[in-house]
Amino acid sequence: IVRFEGRIGVAAVNGPSSSVVSGEPGALDDLLAECETAGVRARRIAVDYASHSAQVDALNADLLAELADMRPQSSSVAFHSTVTGERLDTAALDAAYWVSNLRERVLFEPVIRMLAEQDHQVFVESSPHPVVVMAIQETLEALGSLDSGTGSGAAVGSLRRDDGGVERFLTSLAEAYVAGAPVNWMPLFGGTGARTVDLPTYAFQHERYWLEDASAPGTASAVDPVDAAFWGAVERADVEGVAALVDGSVPDVWGPVVPALSAW
Repeated sequence: IVRFEGRIGVAAVNGPSSSVVSGEPGALDDLLAECETAGVRARRIAVDYASHSAQVDALNADLLAELADMRPQSSSVAFHSTVTGERLDTAALDAAYWVSNLRERVLFEPVIRMLAEQDHQVFVESSPHPVVVMAIQETLEALGSLDSGTGSGAAVGSLRRDDGGVERFLTSLAEAYVAGAPVNWMPLFGGTGARTVDLPTYAFQHERYWLEDASAPGTASAVDPVDAAFWGAVERADVEGVAALVDGSVPDVWGPVVPALSAW
C-alpha cells in the first residue's frame, strides 16, 4: 500500500493472515479490485468513517470536548491495551486515550501474542458474534509452530448472531471449560437437587478377536497339512477338492458354500 502515498493505512493487525486497512474510498476500491485479481480474500467493512486513519484527525477537537468529563479509575482486572501494546492502568483511559484508540493502529495480534507468551491459555471474545476468534486461534497456532514451546491454547466466543440466549451462553461457557478455563457450575444447579456422581465404568474390555500369525514371517512353525490343504482348496474355489478333504462330503453339498468362503 506504499504506492497509495498515505491515502490508505493499516488500521488493525488482527492475526497472522488478518489485517484491516482504511482510508480514502477511491483508493480502497482500487485495492479491493487488485486483491480480487490476485486471489486475495478481502471485503469492505460496512462503516461510513475511516477509523484508525489520518481522517480521524479532523475530529480530534470535537472528540476531546465530548469526552472531557470522563473520570477513569483503576481496575482490579488486568487491562492490556491494543493502543500501547502493553498492560495499562485503566486510570489512564481518559479522553485523549480514546481519541488515540480511534486514531491509531489496533495492535490486536501483538497483544494476543504477548499474552500467549506469558502462558495465558484461554481467550474468550465477549461480543454479540465472534469476530476475532479465528484471528486469535491463528496467532496461537503460529506461535505453536515455533520451537519456543509457547502457542498452545484456545479461543472461544460468547454469543452468536441470532443465537444470543442462555443456552448459547452456557454452550460457550462449556467450550471455555473444555479448553481449560476454570468454571464454577454450582450456581447453575443451585436448588435443583443435582449432585456430582462418578463417571460410569468403561463398557468395553480391550480384547481383540481377529486372527494373528502364529509366528513372524520367515520363521518355522507347525502347520497342519490337512488344514493348509483345506484352506488352499477354498482359496482356489475348488469345490471337489474341499469335498474330498471332508469325510463323507459330496461336491453338491459344498457347491454354494465354497464360493462364499473363497470370497471371504
